Amino acid sequence: MGEISAASQEQSTGIEQVNRAVTQMDEVTQQNAALVEEAAAAAGSLQEQAVKLAEAVAVFRLQGGEVIDVRAQLGGQRSSPGADDGMPALAGA
Repeated sequence: MGEISAASQEQSTGIEQVNRAVTQMDEVTQQNAALVEEAAAAAGSLQEQAVKLAEAVAVFRLQGGEVIDVRAQLGGQRSSPGADDGMPALAGA
């Protein structure tokens, strides 16, 4: 009878430990999910900033007159116009 009582107590202790471990894993999983959401929002914001930056610098030309159309590389349809005078300048100037 004492052996059964000891075994039951052991099982009860083991179940409590498993429950605590599952609770901790659930908490960590929820924290990870929140971090993933934050990372996704940050990535979206960074993408928007990258597009705005690309649009801001798309008006510049290199010395050789080569026009780099960043908008086209990002999926846009417009290109930067400008004369080839060999000097850096605004494309619309």
